[in-house]
Amino acid sequence: MTQCRECGVDVAENEEICPSCGFPQLEPASENTPKGVASPADPPTPEASKSDEFSYEATLTDMPLVEAAPADEKIDTNDSAEPELNAETIAAKPVSTTSDPIGGGETLGKKPGLKPLSEGILLNTRYQIVRKIGGGGMGAVYLASDQNLGGVERAVKEMVQSSIEEEQQTKAIDDFKRESTILSTLDHPSIPTIYDYFFDDKEGRFYLVMKYISGGDLAARLRAAPGGRIDEKTVSEWALQIADVLAYLHGLPTTIVYRDLKPSNLMLDGKTGRVMLIDFGIARSINQEEKGVTAVGTMGYAPPELFSGQVEPRSDIYSLGSTMFHLLTGADPQNNPLLIFDFQKNPRPRQINPQLSDQMERILMRSVEYSPESRFSSAEEMRQTLAAHIENLKTGNITYGVTEAPAAVSLANQSVFCGFCGQRGAKQPLAQQGVHAEIYTRSAATAKLVIDGTSELDAPVYSLEKNENLVGRRDPQSNIFPEVDLSKYDPQTKISRRHARIWREGGNFMVEDLGSSNGTILIAGVADSVRLQPRQPHPLADGDRLRLGDTTLHFLMG
Repeated sequence: MTQCRECGVDVAENEEICPSCGFPQLEPASENTPKGVASPADPPTPEASKSDEFSYEATLTDMPLVEAAPADEKIDTNDSAEPELNAETIAAKPVSTTSDPIGGGETLGKKPGLKPLSEGILLNTRYQIVRKIGGGGMGAVYLASDQNLGGVERAVKEMVQSSIEEEQQTKAIDDFKRESTILSTLDHPSIPTIYDYFFDDKEGRFYLVMKYISGGDLAARLRAAPGGRIDEKTVSEWALQIADVLAYLHGLPTTIVYRDLKPSNLMLDGKTGRVMLIDFGIARSINQEEKGVTAVGTMGYAPPELFSGQVEPRSDIYSLGSTMFHLLTGADPQNNPLLIFDFQKNPRPRQINPQLSDQMERILMRSVEYSPESRFSSAEEMRQTLAAHIENLKTGNITYGVTEAPAAVSLANQSVFCGFCGQRGAKQPLAQQGVHAEIYTRSAATAKLVIDGTSELDAPVYSLEKNENLVGRRDPQSNIFPEVDLSKYDPQTKISRRHARIWREGGNFMVEDLGSSNGTILIAGVADSVRLQPRQPHPLADGDRLRLGDTTLHFLMG
């Protein structure tokens, strides 16, 4: 066993991430480590490991468009006696430069390309670079030691204006000051404190100095979680804190809408365990788009109305619901943006993760409603709902598996935005029956499948509530979540992901094999069996049995 470099907890040698604080367990520096490290006691991290450290690539390439400046990833709770920034100090802040040259000269009126800062360099005659801890095409994030305060660790975020013409530099500087001023006025325990800012005129680089967080982001926690999902109680507590900071931002005299809420922009403070909202998008005026990122947020987490520029506070509620959905189910919204929350066509949260409570499913479905009017009315209302849900979890006042099916709502009662042109009201591929999370009608199952021959005391039962039910194995990577998921009962993987389907036809049920690898056997009566031909429907009778691989399903009507 080795000890975590951050919190000291015992970590297995093959563990890449600390199970306690989420800090990556990086290889020690080699003899060829570049010279100039600020602190010999803290060896530099190999550059090859930077992509695994708290998703800082996403921090600088997924530049969200928001009404504030960036709060950075790694943060320290050591609040030394240093005055924080405010609007007056930022407005009067002089332009500064680094003590050593960083890049080459100018070319054709543009600033030179991005070159990383060298370890040991002194920024603004004060912040000594220890190592790079993340970066992207727009700049980098560095761990630095504050020489004026005895080497206190700070996170220094760099943003490079390398692709902007000279005449745009003045506007870029003004935008930088304005964004920094907004962020410096924020006061909430889930928003990192900004201590300093400066601009290197020669190199065209902007810098923000902020508290250093010694914990990983929620995306890293999800990757390290068993089964690729996180338990309901933990996610509920995280969501409560996020809703609280959103309520704070939305309630300011000048409302701030974050716009790019997602797991990689949420970090856990390794010392307090509190969720921190990071990266307030200082570079929004640059308008450079990266893969998977739109001009208003990140596909999969951005609500439909953002594509037409109609941002409002309830847009953040959608993004929080999408983030919770990803953490609780393991299904990445980016794999099927916009359509994944059409629960008439795609699995509801409990169909993906049956361990979720019915109450959590309703919270998720309401928060990602297509129409903002159908979501929680405010972040404060969602915060109160989550607080009550956490208390119900503690007392056990929750239910699992209530036989309820969402009622369909026609698109005539829904607001639809095109994901490509942003126009409102046009018919889209989503033009199917939608779902309103708050409209539930109790519907008794008319048929069910019982698994024979298991070692469980109570035979597993699947109620066939939908008009059409897929039978097979789940595959989150391919976004396949069968209504009858037999993964648990098929250790030899003899069942295909899309093995068969059962559907209602009038008052009868039909079954067909979907071209599975090992076929589907229909057993009618005691010994009368037939192997179904692919794509050939066959009626099901009460008492029939289906054999898929080594698994036998007993079909029962009523």
